[in-house]
Amino acid sequence: MKPNRPLLIVTSCTRNYGWVTRAFLEGNTRWADYIIIVDQMSTDATRPLIKEYNALRGDGIHRAEIITIDDPDMTYKENIRAKMAFMKGRELAAGRDTVYFALDIDEVMPANWMETENGKKILTSKPGDMFQLEWADIMSDGIKCNLNGAQYKIFHDNGMEWQDSQFNMHTPLLPYSSWEIEPEMIKDFPLLHFGEYYERWIQYKRKYYQFLDIQQHRSDSVITIFRRYYRDAVDTYEGAKNVQPIQHDWLYADVDLISLVDTKGIPIFVHYIKEIILQEGIKKFYSIDVWSEDFCRDLGIKDPRPFSWKMVHGYLRLTRKNPKLLVVRSIDYILKKIV
Repeated sequence: MKPNRPLLIVTSCTRNYGWVTRAFLEGNTRWADYIIIVDQMSTDATRPLIKEYNALRGDGIHRAEIITIDDPDMTYKENIRAKMAFMKGRELAAGRDTVYFALDIDEVMPANWMETENGKKILTSKPGDMFQLEWADIMSDGIKCNLNGAQYKIFHDNGMEWQDSQFNMHTPLLPYSSWEIEPEMIKDFPLLHFGEYYERWIQYKRKYYQFLDIQQHRSDSVITIFRRYYRDAVDTYEGAKNVQPIQHDWLYADVDLISLVDTKGIPIFVHYIKEIILQEGIKKFYSIDVWSEDFCRDLGIKDPRPFSWKMVHGYLRLTRKNPKLLVVRSIDYILKKIV
């Protein structure tokens, strides 16, 4: 750690995300002091890559020490794993002034973040300060990105207690005092996000999250689930409104981070979805609109939906481009009452 700045600790969780782990480690070990990864016993390239990058520590480029926490629990529990990583960070910090960065394993801070005005604001922030970052979703051409939403990602530790969540997905990954206090938005730079880099990955991740939504009773209606995961008119970036070129200063001059993402090694969630179906039974899930011909073939099953649900899904897809029209919202309201 350099004098006159806080300790910088990255926390993350993973399970067989080796396809993007090299980019994550290459980018984030260059500036962090520690990276703490809770791993659900990955069987792919994840662990060898962590070992490889720990060996690079002190080479003048890669600074962070990488700490791995084994978690043999295969269930999807974001809040619990985030807490495990954060509490390990507090143990390592041992009371020192510390800023935490809760990054997903497919996210990388841009190369120039420390040189920007907002980056300097983070480094000179006060305990209790919270910041949110906008995502720059790297598109499949590796040239453009889509600026898409923002999330609370950075916390200057003030000893605040951890807040447990009733949900296991899409939960806060850092402590927070109250959601009435909005984390400050960082505007000088975005967070590079590779989770949207491969279109088939996007589509199957979206399906996986819908299974989790049903399994964990997170949504009150399958209509809500559809509108949440199919907000756009298409499954790709066609028609996206915030597309722009990737800025040169977001990337490092000596390494092509984007080329480090191995799309050939991406698991397409099929195994994880099969696990959920085996646990819960397929009848619990026929109400979600995921049952394309390709998906059923990948799972090795027939479309389980009765005709009535095929009709509901047909309506949802027909109205996908205009979900805010009064007539659509009215029909949605009625369907939420009866299905």
